[in-house]
Amino acid sequence: MENKNPENTEILSVKERLIKFINHENLSQSKFEKKANLSNGYVNNIKNSISDKIFDYRIHPAFPHLNKIWLFHGIGEMITKTTSESTSVTSSSIKNKPLDEQMEILQDEIKYLKEENDRLSDKIDDTIALIELYLSPIALKMEINIDPDLKKKILDHLN
Repeated sequence: MENKNPENTEILSVKERLIKFINHENLSQSKFEKKANLSNGYVNNIKNSISDKIFDYRIHPAFPHLNKIWLFHGIGEMITKTTSESTSVTSSSIKNKPLDEQMEILQDEIKYLKEENDRLSDKIDDTIALIELYLSPIALKMEINIDPDLKKKILDHLN
């Protein structure tokens, strides 16, 4: 999706760009804050910028199509082009197509979402394993019960 307004967004502040995005989404600031799990009044209280952590863990999960580079620096398009964009289902993109074509689009979207879900599940499993690996020496020193297989792996690794 292209910016229909060719204004230079580099001169806008992060807060101004975020408000522009919220308006683009046809949301009130409070609905945006609620959807992104932000505190009431968060947007109004932005002074200079927002942290990467807030964007990565709150805003991006709720609005994955918001371009981080555009938000932080005003460079590029507001809305990111994703691999799912070509199959992303919106009522306007399939509404006037024949039923069999609609079904094919929906089946492709389901396939993509299943693959994305598998990828994210693998990423979560890897992250949990890393957390366990890094925290386990602390657990050993504090004599906290941990999984015996993990305990053996850690002790083998430390020796």
